[in-house]
Amino acid sequence: MRRFSPLRACAALAAVLSCPAFAGDDGPWAEVRVGGQSDEGQAQYDVMLVAIDGSMDFDDRALYRLAPGMHGLRLASFKRGRSGEMTAQTLSLELQPCMRYALAADHAHPEPNRSWQPRVAASEPIKGCMKKYGDRLQGAAPVASAGP
Repeated sequence: MRRFSPLRACAALAAVLSCPAFAGDDGPWAEVRVGGQSDEGQAQYDVMLVAIDGSMDFDDRALYRLAPGMHGLRLASFKRGRSGEMTAQTLSLELQPCMRYALAADHAHPEPNRSWQPRVAASEPIKGCMKKYGDRLQGAAPVASAGP
């Protein structure tokens, strides 16, 4: 029989807490899409997802299925800076159930001391999720709210 080890318990807890909040199969989900949003005429460029809720432990892909709720998304713009550097910024986003969000880097309206700002380029309902869980979502507002 194994003895209780506080060190192992702390390590297990840290591993669970550092994992991104990916959605399970037991309820509605939200999706975050990166890529395919570039429009150089509008100074909008694709982004790469660097971290989800502080964790960088996930596979690189174009579509991420996450649990609804508030998430901190660290994004890097594919448009390089003057010195060739790739810069990253955090977007706090309240993901609504059964909604898909397309993210982009807005280089047309930068903030002071920042060459771009992350933004939701588009949002739309996820048809399969709405079909499966729509009855549970009566009264839920299908909009994104970006925080600081």
